[in-house]
Amino acid sequence: VFLGAVALYLATLLPDVDVWDTAEFQALGPVLGIAHPTGYPTYTLLLWLASVVLQPMGNEAYRADLLSALLMGGAAALLAMRVVMATRRWALGLVAGAVFGLTPVAWQWGLRADPHALHVFLAALLLVLLGAWQAREQASAGAGGRWLVAAAVVFGLSLGNHALTVLLAPGIAAFVLLVSPRILWRQWRLVLACTAALLLTAAVVYLYLPLRSSMDPPLDYADPETWERFWYVVLGEQFTGSFGSLPALPALLDAVWSELVLNLGALVMLALAGAVLGLFRHPRLTILGLLWFGATWMWAAGYPNAAIERYYLVPLLVAALAVALAADAIWDALRDILDRTGHRLAYRLASAGLVIALLGVAVGPAVERYDELDASGDTWGRQVLESTFATLPSDAVVISWWSFSTPLWYGQHVEGRRPDLTILDDRDILDEGYGDVETAVEAFLGQR
Repeated sequence: VFLGAVALYLATLLPDVDVWDTAEFQALGPVLGIAHPTGYPTYTLLLWLASVVLQPMGNEAYRADLLSALLMGGAAALLAMRVVMATRRWALGLVAGAVFGLTPVAWQWGLRADPHALHVFLAALLLVLLGAWQAREQASAGAGGRWLVAAAVVFGLSLGNHALTVLLAPGIAAFVLLVSPRILWRQWRLVLACTAALLLTAAVVYLYLPLRSSMDPPLDYADPETWERFWYVVLGEQFTGSFGSLPALPALLDAVWSELVLNLGALVMLALAGAVLGLFRHPRLTILGLLWFGATWMWAAGYPNAAIERYYLVPLLVAALAVALAADAIWDALRDILDRTGHRLAYRLASAGLVIALLGVAVGPAVERYDELDASGDTWGRQVLESTFATLPSDAVVISWWSFSTPLWYGQHVEGRRPDLTILDDRDILDEGYGDVETAVEAFLGQR
């Protein structure tokens, strides 16, 4: 699953610097900067590591994009592992990994630098770690404690990556209590160890923000070296009030359905069946998945974002899991009808046909949308950077908006070009005390 997904993403990977958030993240790793709220320290540190380890693979922008491909492929592979843990059928792991990895959303955001690829990777890793803990806990109470501590560490790292991690907490809590209802008092030391591991991991990761900001890195969003500025970034105070009212229930359900059909196609009916059947066959895992699905989608429905489809990655991970659970129920039905009645060859042919059919339904639409999602020829960000740098006179001032300032930052701070330029955008104008665009223009007009 991992090799197949990464091969697809590599063939269609964004080849160079882009615009908007992507260009910011492409620039952050090599210079160890500070990202826009909520700071994304886990992802920033991983970007830096990728910029070092993947040096033979292309320029800094390409390495950041490649990291997303590896993370998204890893998320698909981890989902496959979790499905095999639940069903004991490796072929269904292949199905689940393919279904998720080939969804338009996973494919699109596996091609460009973005922290949501790390978010869904860590969510999938949590599924595996919690499954390992469940297996050992049910075999012998208290035997799987280290797996739960490992899950707590991963949750802390995820908190340091994206605030959407908070929405995973109710599902994890429900899962743990359903597996071990008496854990709070019978294994209170383990609970304390998990809490400490989670908080310590998140604190250490977020410590990066004030420490690095005090060193005045080239990209230092909102200068979070004081407590006030730190919480401004971490809590996303800039976006306070952005969350609006939820749409009416029929409109919300229609939006969810439309997105599921777009990403899963005909498999959407299996996902629904898997969610229902899973409550009887794998209740703990299914409840965890449903809570992840519902909480994340409810948040996305009320939050305006220029690329809100990124928020659907974890719900789509859960939907792909549900497809596999439904297929497992069908497989068991085939076994009961054919294998146990002596039709062993028919059973083998039917189960193989089931897997082939599911893979075909997943792969077929992907072939059709290949050209639409292929980003390997997208050089618009490079064109913006080159044409702007070539046009501007010496010592010029650029007053821009976020989408077009980020590739210029990449060219200046990563590639070391045009150090004579002053690049101001809507955030710099605030941090450097101009107050608004008009004041910034007046400060330089007629002088530079």
